[in-house]
Parts: sequence; C-alpha cells; structure tokens
Amino acid sequence: MRSLPPLNPLLAFEAASRHLSFTRAARELSVTQGAISHQIATLEEYFGARLFERRSNQLVLTPAAQAYAQALQGAFEEMRRATSAFHASASIRSTLTIKGYPLLLSRWLTPRLPAFSRQYPDIDVRLVSVSGASLVDFENQGIDVGIRYGSGRWRGLTSHLLFADELVPVCTKELAQHLSLHDAPSFAGQVLLQTHARARDWPDWFACAGVDDAQALRKLMSFEDLGIVHRFAIEGSGIAILQKAYVDDDIREGRLVVPCGPVLRRELGYHLVTPSDQRREAKVQEFSDWLLATI
Repeated sequence: MRSLPPLNPLLAFEAASRHLSFTRAARELSVTQGAISHQIATLEEYFGARLFERRSNQLVLTPAAQAYAQALQGAFEEMRRATSAFHASASIRSTLTIKGYPLLLSRWLTPRLPAFSRQYPDIDVRLVSVSGASLVDFENQGIDVGIRYGSGRWRGLTSHLLFADELVPVCTKELAQHLSLHDAPSFAGQVLLQTHARARDWPDWFACAGVDDAQALRKLMSFEDLGIVHRFAIEGSGIAILQKAYVDDDIREGRLVVPCGPVLRRELGYHLVTPSDQRREAKVQEFSDWLLATI
C-alpha cells in the first residue's frame, strides 16, 4: 500500500481545488501565493501528473484531479466537522455541585476554592447550603459531593474526615476583659449565643471546663442559622460557641478572641461524603483528592 502524500501539499491542493485560485487558497490558509504554488508543485511531483491547467487565464482541474479533489474535499469536510465537535465537547466546562452547612461553606471551604480553580480551571464549583437538618440527597438534587456532620459512619456513603468537632467560646476583646473561668458568675451577665440544632454545646463546654453552668446559662440566645451566631459575636452582642475551624481567621486577625477555657472535643466531625455505590466521576475524584491533600 502506498503511503499518503505529505499533508501540507494536500491542504494546499484541497483549498485551491475549491477556490480554483491560488490567491484565494493562500488567503484561506494564511500563506503566500508562492507557497501554494510550491506545495502544488510538490504534490504534482509526488504523483508525476499535472493537477491544474490554465485555460483563458482561468485555473481548472485536470480530469484526473477532479475526482481526487472531490474525495479530498469530502474527507477534509469530515475532518473539520469532527474537529469542531471534539473542540466543542472538550471545551464544555464541568460543574461540581457541593452541598454543606452555610457557615462551613463560607468560612472554611470558600477560602480554599481559588486554589482548586487554579489547578482545575475547567471545573466550575456550585455551592448549595444544607437547610436545617436536611441531608444530602445525591439522587434527586444533582449533588456531586456532600459535607456532613457526625460519626462518619453512614450506610451507602463513603466518608472522609475533614476536621474534628473542636468547639471554643469566642467574643470581642472588649467582652473578654470581663470573663474568667475562675469567676463563674462573670458569665451570668453575658449573652451566650448558640443554634437550635446544637443546644448541648454550651452545657458540654462548661462541663468540660469544670464550671457550674447554673447561672451562666441564664441568658441564652438561640438562632436557626449559625451564620447569625457568628455575626452577633463579631459585633460584640454576646459570646458564641463555634467550631475552631470556622473562626481561626477571625482569631488570627483580631476580630474575635477565645476568652478562656478549654477546647471542647468530641468524637464527631465534618466529613466529605459521596455515594459508595456509584462510580466516581473524574471531577468528583479530582476534587476529593485535592481537598483531602490540603487539610
């Protein structure tokens, strides 16, 4: 079987056969007319036959070259369509949908995402907040990855620990001046902030600190949204009990301080979860591997 002719002369011939003009073929291929003439001459030498003739100052294909030109035009058109389809397919950006708790997404995950986008520029990230105590519904909500609080042992889910449950009291510097674990009543005059879903956090923290909470828990403000708890603490409206991972930046930058006492640790935590009975898409695997490598 004879090998194919060189590609550049074929490109020049296919363009010239459509336009019946070396000038227009050169313009299409962004080369000079002389380059087209040279490529045609190379192809004629390869075949040992003329491809074009000039009649009345007009360029025409030789009879033998007409059939070859039609076949090449069809082949190159198929290549153009295939290239266009592949380019369109390869250019489609993937969207990774992550569902998690609002404050976790805003305070812990979002600051990390620019680094992920730099490494995986073709993956768009969509964040969806968990509402109340609702769980991640992978099948019906189009969720790719979830973040869930608990033991990490859930039927049908593969889980990886992101960070453990570590709770600290936080407030402004001004409020902290009036607090002392050695003076339990100092908490009694302060507003303690918490969420409905985590009503045990303050009592458990006081127990961990060895402090009688009978008086300290008299002024509780409870909210549905942990983000409101965080906002109230920043504004000096009370003392919040929050995940240390959420407030590390606030503490480092001086917006909040840990006034006193220990870190309350539990054998629970926040886990990255995916369905264990499904084959992971590439975008899910890439995000999971990347996130776990950063913590």
